[in-house]
Amino acid sequence: MRIRFAEAAHDELNDACEWLEHQQAGLGVRFKRDVREAALLIAKAPLLFPVELEDVRRYVMNRFSYTLRYVVRGEEIWIMAVSHQHRRPDYWVNRTQEQ
Repeated sequence: MRIRFAEAAHDELNDACEWLEHQQAGLGVRFKRDVREAALLIAKAPLLFPVELEDVRRYVMNRFSYTLRYVVRGEEIWIMAVSHQHRRPDYWVNRTQEQ
């Protein structure tokens, strides 16, 4: 399956990498690698992860306090949010209309 990041999710990923890298050298790089691995895992079994809202599914990351929220559209996975688990929990909900 093809993986596509929404522009906002891509921005969130970059912002998180930058912030984590500022906290500790190499941490942002590890986070980006973990997100890439998570996206590949989602692509292998997209329906494995729980539905959170309508057709939006969530993948909770293990080493970082982030969640990937995504929808499956045919042969494409659209990652709509790379969200911190403890900040503004539902800010991404309006993005479901952008798909």
